[in-house]
Amino acid sequence: MTIDGTALPSELLVTPQPLIGFCGLDTARNSVHKSVWDAFTGSLRKPTDRERAAVQYKQLPPNYDFPVAKPKRASYEWYHPKGILKRNWMLKHLHVLPSVVVLFQDMEWNDPQWSEKQLQCSALVQALKNSLQERQTRLCLVILQKSAPLPPGEDLMAAERVASLTSACGIPSKMLFILPHTEHLLGYTLRLESAFLDMAQSYYALMSKRIRTHRDQLTAAHATLKIRHQFKLGFVAEIRQDFTTGQKHYFQAYANLDEIRLNDGNCMEIKTLAGFLNYKICRLMFKLKTPRDAINQFIIHIEKYKSRVGFKDLAFEHFAWLSTQHSVFAELFCEAIKNGLPALQTQHPGIYYHKAAEYVMKRREAAQETYANATANANANVNPNPNLNPMSLYTEFFGIRSVKMGDPAAEQQANLQLCEQEHGFNYSAGIISLLSQAMTQFKIYKCLRFRKKLAIDMAEEYLKSGDHSNALTLYSLMLPDYRQEKWSTIFSDVLLKTLRCALLSASVADYIVCSIEALALSHHGDQKDRILLLENLWQVFQLVPPMPQTQLSNEIQTLWLNSLAQVKSPIQIDLDKVQDVLQLFATFEQVQLNNNDLVQIKIIVRVLTDVPLRIRSFHVLLSDVAQPQNSFKLEALKYVCFSNLLELRQAKDSTTIDLRPFDKNMRLEPNCYYQLYCTTEAHQFLENTQLRIMRLEALMGTDQCGALLTSNANYIRPAFRYHTRSRDLDDNVTINSICYIAPTFHLNTQTNLGHGHGPNTCEDVSTTTKMLVNEYYPVVTTISNPHNVYLQNVGVHLSVPVALRNSVFLTTDISAGRQKLHSQIQIDVGELSGQSSQTATYYIFSLKETEIKLQQRLTYTLDVDRPNGSTNVHATAVQVATAPTSSDSTPEHDNNNGKSMAIAAAAAAVISPVQIEYVDETRLRKSRDDTLSVRCYMDFKFSARYYTLNRQPLPEVYKGENFLLRANTEVMALEDIEILDSFFICDHNLVQSNYSFKRKKYTNRYQTGDKLETVIVLRTNATLKDWITSRDLDQKTKKFQNSLASKFRKEEVDSAALAPPTAPPSASLSAYMSKSGLISKIPTTMTIINNNTALSNVLQAASAVAKDEDTGEAVASQEAGLKSTRLIYNKAMEAIQATGHCRGFIKGVYSLEETPSNNPIFGIFCIRWRRLNAKEENESKFTLSGLNIVEPALNIYCTIEEKMFVKMPMAFKVVLKNPTKQVLHLIATLSISSTDNFICSGHKQLDLSIMAFDEKELVYNLYPLHVGWQELPTLSLEYNTKADPQKNDSQNAQLEELVQRAMPKRVFVLPQLRQQNKQ
Repeated sequence: MTIDGTALPSELLVTPQPLIGFCGLDTARNSVHKSVWDAFTGSLRKPTDRERAAVQYKQLPPNYDFPVAKPKRASYEWYHPKGILKRNWMLKHLHVLPSVVVLFQDMEWNDPQWSEKQLQCSALVQALKNSLQERQTRLCLVILQKSAPLPPGEDLMAAERVASLTSACGIPSKMLFILPHTEHLLGYTLRLESAFLDMAQSYYALMSKRIRTHRDQLTAAHATLKIRHQFKLGFVAEIRQDFTTGQKHYFQAYANLDEIRLNDGNCMEIKTLAGFLNYKICRLMFKLKTPRDAINQFIIHIEKYKSRVGFKDLAFEHFAWLSTQHSVFAELFCEAIKNGLPALQTQHPGIYYHKAAEYVMKRREAAQETYANATANANANVNPNPNLNPMSLYTEFFGIRSVKMGDPAAEQQANLQLCEQEHGFNYSAGIISLLSQAMTQFKIYKCLRFRKKLAIDMAEEYLKSGDHSNALTLYSLMLPDYRQEKWSTIFSDVLLKTLRCALLSASVADYIVCSIEALALSHHGDQKDRILLLENLWQVFQLVPPMPQTQLSNEIQTLWLNSLAQVKSPIQIDLDKVQDVLQLFATFEQVQLNNNDLVQIKIIVRVLTDVPLRIRSFHVLLSDVAQPQNSFKLEALKYVCFSNLLELRQAKDSTTIDLRPFDKNMRLEPNCYYQLYCTTEAHQFLENTQLRIMRLEALMGTDQCGALLTSNANYIRPAFRYHTRSRDLDDNVTINSICYIAPTFHLNTQTNLGHGHGPNTCEDVSTTTKMLVNEYYPVVTTISNPHNVYLQNVGVHLSVPVALRNSVFLTTDISAGRQKLHSQIQIDVGELSGQSSQTATYYIFSLKETEIKLQQRLTYTLDVDRPNGSTNVHATAVQVATAPTSSDSTPEHDNNNGKSMAIAAAAAAVISPVQIEYVDETRLRKSRDDTLSVRCYMDFKFSARYYTLNRQPLPEVYKGENFLLRANTEVMALEDIEILDSFFICDHNLVQSNYSFKRKKYTNRYQTGDKLETVIVLRTNATLKDWITSRDLDQKTKKFQNSLASKFRKEEVDSAALAPPTAPPSASLSAYMSKSGLISKIPTTMTIINNNTALSNVLQAASAVAKDEDTGEAVASQEAGLKSTRLIYNKAMEAIQATGHCRGFIKGVYSLEETPSNNPIFGIFCIRWRRLNAKEENESKFTLSGLNIVEPALNIYCTIEEKMFVKMPMAFKVVLKNPTKQVLHLIATLSISSTDNFICSGHKQLDLSIMAFDEKELVYNLYPLHVGWQELPTLSLEYNTKADPQKNDSQNAQLEELVQRAMPKRVFVLPQLRQQNKQ
């Protein structure tokens, strides 16, 4: 075959680079020369040096023969070339003739043999000059030295010897370079490389100028020379990296091709040069980022020369050229994509690879036709020489054969020689390679369907080439895709070709699979073809080759015998993929069975093809849904045959069915329905097991070889339905793929909620009273064993949901002072004999109104070998213990012993809440999870507000000031209750007045909506920064005396020495938080108190004393841990460390609110109550969040008699207390109202001086004159600015505010008593 049509020359495909030759380097024996060569060629370059100029270096031997320059022509007028472009021109300028020759010499300036080395160097330079006569190649000299040169002007010897050396060698000084071999060798080589590149650029620029001079001498008759010179100019421009100019010259040369008249003689030359130029143009267009222009140029190029075939006898030569054009353009496209060019599904390299493969196919057809005609019509005297060198057919020009034109014998001889060369070409390898590259591109750009088509073409090419194994592999990979997409025609064709490949490659497994699938009616073919396939299939089952020996070659016959001898039986075939051959369905007779029932499975089989099939056996594979690794295999032993679906439906309602035994290799007729039966005992499976039909199996074949047909048991309704019972299977048969083996649970529970229930309640859950907050709500659970079975280790485990663990608790002990609260409890019932029962009582305590869903788990142990116990055995005592864990599952309560299960619409069995665990081989533990729902309602709605003594809202409290607390309570209980008592326990830092201790009398009965109010007078003794805890009190009792002098000194001494160790000096609020430990851990011993949002949003945890944790009040089970146990005090007084009457430190407070507050706790308001006519007392506790406490400028206390009578004198006393360390100078004025309601005696105006931390009393005698509400005399205070000039009006206003808050405004005057009237 012609070398110009099959591939482009390698020198055309590479990127042209300047050629620089090195002389004088002995890299084999001199390490210095080797390192210099590596530095230039890139072996020592770093990854950051990738931007270095593209230069090609060549090491020249000592006696290198440079090409001899051709003599110059004076004129091109009578010059007619034999061709357009010589084969050796690109090779010469790329690899043979360097643009720069560099001579390397080892010379030191101080070398004692300098003269001899200088003479030797000049001789070498002169020899190179003689070899490069009439060449424009640049010549330069590089001196290799061991040390770096000195700066210019400092080394006089170097300057002198440089001048001497350049003069002896006859080269200019700029052509002499010094290369020190030091650690900076790479830097020096970069500089030298830049200088060499400049020389090369000047050489190629001069070369371009010379070519232009020759081009300008051409006339219109020199069309071929114009093309040659334009190509050379473009090539030289590429070497100079001037791609735009190179593209312009190439395009001009391509246009000049149109000036040459095309005929059969020069057609190959023109197409060859056109291919070269098109390749260069497209390559440069891709490089210059104009891909659309490159694609358009290629399309125009192909359209122009696609019809220029040339000699018809050599048409294969034309198709080879077209294939080469497409393949090289695809490679250019791929390279451009790697450099960042985006491609599309409609335009990518795979399209051109595929087109190249198609032209190779056309080339094969044309070559076969040409070879057949040439060998038939060839002259007997003309015989091709088989030993002839292919290059002898071509001249030194591209595209021109060395055949004398006009000599028919010579042309025929050349054509025969070309045909002989073409006949030895491997077409299949070329086609497969191109198709493989095309498939890769189509896969990248998501053209999957076309990729499948290419895979089929490749498989066909493998089949034509005789590589049946690879063809079978490709066909097998494409079969599932076409099967899934329902391409029946394509799939049938691919299936038959796969079957043929399996036959020719002796693949037993693939042949059996394809043969069974080819039996389907959806594939094209007659019944006789399917009968022949079935006969061949049974021959393979009998270990006999599928076709008669006369139809198989000896080689294939031997392959079949070897394959059949090594076949592994059975061969699995998935019927879900191989469709329309055999239809299998399976269903359980019942979706739920007991342990003593019989499991029965029906298998419905139908042959979908028109030829009968013989099946050896049918099996069903069952598995446990919970443990899929446990599988069971059942064989069908009985069957019934029906001719249609209506008979199958009628047999479902029939009581008598004639079952026949299933025989081996039973023949199944087409269009008949076979119903097979598999049976087994249910006790072979574990209780509480869900059985699922996983797979159906049908064994086909003989004992020597068989096919195992498997099908998934999941029934999939066909996309097309007939909507008639005569054709739709699922309208006639209920398909249940799951069967549940229900367990037997031997315990029943009956739960009674609330107070006042009777012992013989028969309901499962009965409620007599509703649960309230802060109440121990009783729950009585009756556990009965209605079966004649002896049960051991019977227990009830109860747990609170995780979301309610901190607000709802359980307990079994409500004795006074020992309330243990748990998040989960375990009640051990013990043993229960048959037909016996036992009760378990526990209490629920809730801190908030919510729906409570307790998780209840019943457990017992059953001795399977132990006989049933007597029904007269007495019940054992119930034991209680805390459990470490609780069940997270909360299924609804089921009271039917697992005998009734709801069946889902999809015929799937409901999983029972009963769990089974084998303790050992003879004991079984069963448990069941239930849910108990209880609604908890609110008991009281509590709110509290703070006021001044004048009934004004109080924003903040002054230290030492009396203020009012109004506590309002609304009954929210849905049932009548009795309130026994209510009282307020204040913090140690507050003091209640004696008036607050008077108990309020309550009625006997309160209903929903009743409201109560309590008024309490309080006074605080400390600000937040001085807030005292129990620990501070113990420490300060020993250190400080409660006197004025000690208080005065406390402010003077160092605060660090006297402050409590747990309270660092800070702001008042942070000191309070640090002392009281509100953000510390929640203690185990605490009082759990309702906290109203209107009062506080705080999560408060007062620090618990260590001794409180060690007293044993919060003793919990070691298994349960601190998180599941809480302790609540039945009486609020037990929750405080008393320091007075209804006053003390709170041991522990736990609130349900999420948002913390910074205010202190002023105390706890407690309400003792009980249900109407009940004995159990409950206590609701509410924390009172306080206000900010500040230091006042003056404390004012007013004392007046409780009752006042007309015309009876009374004492009106005002106490002024100075809480500061400064002396206060005041003016007190008492003014009587204009109505003269009182007669007053005392100082109407008085100047006062109150020492630090001292107090003064103002006493007045009032004589009331009228009955009823009377305005009291008004006391006004102001600072004496004469004695204390620092005081101003703003401070007087603050003082007036204190007076208004503390002094009463009116008083009610009673009439005279009778005794007074008598007097």
